[in-house]
Amino acid sequence: MRELTLLPLLLTACATSHPVTTPTPERAAKVTLGVDTHLHLTMSQAAKPIFTGEPGDGVLATNPRTKIVNQVTEAQLHDSGVRLVFAALWPPWRTRAGLSSLDLSVKQARELDDFVARRPGFGLATDATSARRVLASGRIAVVPQLEGGEGIERVEDVDALYAAGVRVVTVVHFVSTQLGGAAKGQLSRALFQGTPGEREAEGLTPLGREVVTRMMQLGMVIDVAHGSDRLVSDVLDLTEPLGVPVLISHTSSRAMLDFERASPDGLVQRVAKSGGLIGVTLSDKQVETDAAHRLPVHQPGTCDDVVAHWKHLASIVPPEALVLGSDMNGFISRPAPGGLCPDGLRHYGDVNQLWAALVQAGLPRAALDGMGERLLQLMEKVDAHADPDAQAEAKRRFTRVRDEASALR
Repeated sequence: MRELTLLPLLLTACATSHPVTTPTPERAAKVTLGVDTHLHLTMSQAAKPIFTGEPGDGVLATNPRTKIVNQVTEAQLHDSGVRLVFAALWPPWRTRAGLSSLDLSVKQARELDDFVARRPGFGLATDATSARRVLASGRIAVVPQLEGGEGIERVEDVDALYAAGVRVVTVVHFVSTQLGGAAKGQLSRALFQGTPGEREAEGLTPLGREVVTRMMQLGMVIDVAHGSDRLVSDVLDLTEPLGVPVLISHTSSRAMLDFERASPDGLVQRVAKSGGLIGVTLSDKQVETDAAHRLPVHQPGTCDDVVAHWKHLASIVPPEALVLGSDMNGFISRPAPGGLCPDGLRHYGDVNQLWAALVQAGLPRAALDGMGERLLQLMEKVDAHADPDAQAEAKRRFTRVRDEASALR
């Protein structure tokens, strides 16, 4: 059923691709060490043949409305200062006979390994130490992130994902699963306008609680984006007493958009207080703003919307708790030209305009420059609470996971 529901979303986007011919951004605008806590690098593999292009093959979207053409290059990441990314893996549904959702998740982890191996400007990182090593070499550090735990049907499946290199898991995605409740109305919002005020009553299931506990034991970052309010609260009830920070990898402000996928102030504050980070999305559907919360000079539909959401969040938590969670290549349309970003957010080459817009709107430059170090510190705190014996056991029990995944390609 989910296949039939999601397919129209994928087919509504324009499939035109173009060679890379974009102007060089102003280098002075780039941040010192930027991050993106939700960026799809291998969507051309995950959504084959619907999605076209990946970084390095000369294909780049030239319109912010284009959803199914690659929107990022290695050079653009460097020019924006973004050099630490959580690379989102998205197993959309069971598209190959005989493969479970877990099989597809592991398969995509292996495809990300192959992507990094083919591109010397990227380096795979599975903890803060290896990320720092990659960054010191001048490369872009790539941390594998699984968007949606649909494939986790027992606690042991978390170990398999860990052994496959996954270090961040978004507990739920578009729909509720055996792990817990997803934010209400996501698909209707993506396809149409959705129904304001809808809320999902389900939080973490008993299995979901076991899975979150196991993730903490293994030192995996827990991402609560896409979760229902109840699920996010349930996760925090487990992590806060232990001092383990969590991540909302890509979201917006509920105060400005009444949609459960957007995060309410109270939960954002709990995440920040626990040492977690909140990634602000670039999806135009998720950063719409009501008239009461717009900037003094505001052009709706432009990056002014992103700036307004970012500013509100920075008014309720320290600006240092906010990072970029773009969701580029995630089947999103981005803000149109105009407002504080003259060219719009067509692709990653326009991110420097966003940095400049945020500073112009009053966000402290130091908060933007320090994103990378704060995300590394979050990873270190998560790993500090891990059980080395559990990590070793997970790797030992699933030493053949990656070799077996090769046969799935």
